[in-house]
Amino acid sequence: MKKRFNIATVVGLVLLAAALSFMFTYFAVERQFESILQTEQSEAKKLQKVSRVLSIIENEFVGDYDYDTLLDGAAAGIIAATGDRWSFYMTAEDYKSYMQSSQNAYVGIGTTVVYDAENEGILITRIHDSSPAQTAGLQPRDLIVSVDGTKVSEVGYSAAVEMVRGEEGTSVTLGVISAGQTSARSVTVERKSYQYNPISSEIIEGNIGYMRIDNFDEHAAAYFGDALDKLLAANVEGLIFDVRNNGGGHKSEMVEMLDRLCPEGPLFIMRDKAGQESVDYSDANEVDLPMVVIVNQDSYSAAEFFAAALREYGKALIVGVETSGKGYAQQTRLLGDGSAMNISVNEYFTPNGNSLVGTGVSLDLEVEQQSDKNLYLLERDEDTQFTAALNLLKQQMKGGFNTEG
Repeated sequence: MKKRFNIATVVGLVLLAAALSFMFTYFAVERQFESILQTEQSEAKKLQKVSRVLSIIENEFVGDYDYDTLLDGAAAGIIAATGDRWSFYMTAEDYKSYMQSSQNAYVGIGTTVVYDAENEGILITRIHDSSPAQTAGLQPRDLIVSVDGTKVSEVGYSAAVEMVRGEEGTSVTLGVISAGQTSARSVTVERKSYQYNPISSEIIEGNIGYMRIDNFDEHAAAYFGDALDKLLAANVEGLIFDVRNNGGGHKSEMVEMLDRLCPEGPLFIMRDKAGQESVDYSDANEVDLPMVVIVNQDSYSAAEFFAAALREYGKALIVGVETSGKGYAQQTRLLGDGSAMNISVNEYFTPNGNSLVGTGVSLDLEVEQQSDKNLYLLERDEDTQFTAALNLLKQQMKGGFNTEG
């Protein structure tokens, strides 16, 4: 016998089911809304302290102040309070400079300089290719003693360097003493935009390739590849990579450079807050030559990771002193008014899964710098770390390794 359902009964059941479904949904949404509301109220309560501080300053503080400067200070303070030395706040002006430097693109005269305290001047250590300084005939070891008629000794190094910088298309007149001279000559240089090559290379003693890597910012890998190709074409029998005073740069540039040197395998392991990992790999092509990397306390981030990866693959020995021990990767977050923050959002690990946090790169030969001079003021025979690296490489090239030699 077929069962018959009353239409009214069916409709009633449908309506009851709909009502129950609505009630369950309503209560679930209500609980979710209450949770969100409680969270927002909690966050608002936390921010009351900041609002209260700003209100007291606005209504009671008797001194002069700039409100935007207060906000910059508050933002900087919050980030600093994380205790992470690698995260930092940038004002709008700071952010512009940061972006310019990270692209290896600058406006200026195109020199690398250090302070020469003995002679109270700005010593040029490098002239960048295709730069205004090169066009003007400036040379490494030239000493800048005045800027637009103002003596460096009167305003100090930092202020004088800022005076050399300026807007594109403007000119600056420098008082310059060349190496071996005693009197200054006047050199006028037009400030222009230029691309900075962070790689410098040379052949030492006829068969050893030396490469200094100043940073791993944009275009560094392309410059590195060009320099490496030239050294290999010259049939060098060993390579020295100098990453002292290298502040790091972009992971992608560093990975591309390591890929040229390392065998097939993982190069860079990165893990975010949620535990998600990403891994960069190298291919099977590699450079099969003895290598040494020179590091110091100012080798940061990509610089120390570059050394660590080469060491773990058995490609290079490491000479110098303990590096900075940076193991976090940062990303830049814009804040809507031109300012930004660089915040640590990933941990990174070497090919063998090791963190560099607090330890830095493992050294094969620890060598302290014997001279108190600025690194860029040292002559080769005064640079004890370079000398040790060169001797160690020669031992490798002969098939031996003696840390006491």
